Formats: sequence, C-alpha cells, structure tokens
Amino acid sequence: MKIRPEQRKPTAKRVPADPAREAVECGIDLAMLRDNLALPVAERLRRHDIALTTLEMLRKAKRL
Repeated sequence: MKIRPEQRKPTAKRVPADPAREAVECGIDLAMLRDNLALPVAERLRRHDIALTTLEMLRKAKRL
C-alpha cells in the first residue's frame, strides 16, 4: 500500500540545538574544558601521563 503525498503527516522541523547546552546537559564541565585547552600542550600531556600512571597503579592494586 503506497502512501500518497497528500496522506503524509507533516513533519515538524527540528530546531538546531545549541551544542554547548547539550554538552552541559550531558554533564560536561565547559569551564574545566576551556581551562584545560588554555594550557600548553606539554602541560596537558604531562597531566595525562600522571592520570594514566595513577589509573595503572589503581588497576594493579585491585588485583592484589
């Protein structure tokens, strides 16, 4: 059974959402993100290495 164009329901046009608002609603801290992006790349990498090392230590401690 084919639907004729005049039988189709009109679709509501979706209003483009604000990506920043959606991020906040999902729990992303935009202030922290901006602060991190303001740091030099070397500092961000250093902090990443510290976090990764901490995670690895916690995983090893869990196995004991």
